[in-house]
Amino acid sequence: MSRQVHLRLQAAVLLGVFLILGAVSDSGSASNVQTREYATCMRLARVSPHEGFESALAWIDAGGGGAAKHCAAVALFSMGQYGESAVRFQDLALSIGANAAARADLLAQSGQAWHQAGDIDRSFAAYSAALDLAPRSPEIRVDRAMVLAERGRYREAVEDLNIALDVDSGAVEALVLRASAHRYLDALDLALADASRALKLSPRHPEALLERGIVARLQGREKAARRDWLNLLQFYEGTPAADAAQRNLELLDVKAK
Repeated sequence: MSRQVHLRLQAAVLLGVFLILGAVSDSGSASNVQTREYATCMRLARVSPHEGFESALAWIDAGGGGAAKHCAAVALFSMGQYGESAVRFQDLALSIGANAAARADLLAQSGQAWHQAGDIDRSFAAYSAALDLAPRSPEIRVDRAMVLAERGRYREAVEDLNIALDVDSGAVEALVLRASAHRYLDALDLALADASRALKLSPRHPEALLERGIVARLQGREKAARRDWLNLLQFYEGTPAADAAQRNLELLDVKAK
């Protein structure tokens, strides 16, 4: 069960800039100047994180408050300082009071950072705290499902993914991850149905092609498996999914000999 973990870099993207910025602003509302400064800082945090971190620290010293602290945490994540960024996201979530949606998103960012740091227990705890605040968030359900799968708790991962798909039936990533979890549970028909559904929604999705090919191989349908993996190599050569497909094709060739 594989998935690249990327920080949802700012709640501004998911919740709206005024929601998150207002939540972490000391005044409780965002001015036009502060909104522009936040956007500038966040852009630096993504593309030039060391510069973004220095900018965030200067903004904190100048009274930037929670918005500046959030930018600093994002810059640290972008620099690979995952543990430190996780602590900062969590501290900020605890400091912003009653805005449950923003707190949930910040806790989820902490969970992502802990995940990247390799601390699965803290990642699970952060995601679970986020889901206490936003139990129907499909994004956070998918994130926690990944952690559950890494612990080998595939049935619980499926439960989280079921909720995510109940909220957003077209969530391709959730379908691919649930297909993988079903495969580990030896529920191959369910795994095939999820992977096929994902490919109906996104016909060239690389992880879906990889997953459906693996399921086909396990079911003894080697021609179907080869077809999916060759399609994956055609469109996504050099990607991790394509590399996995190549290894699987080589195993098929060895078996055929």
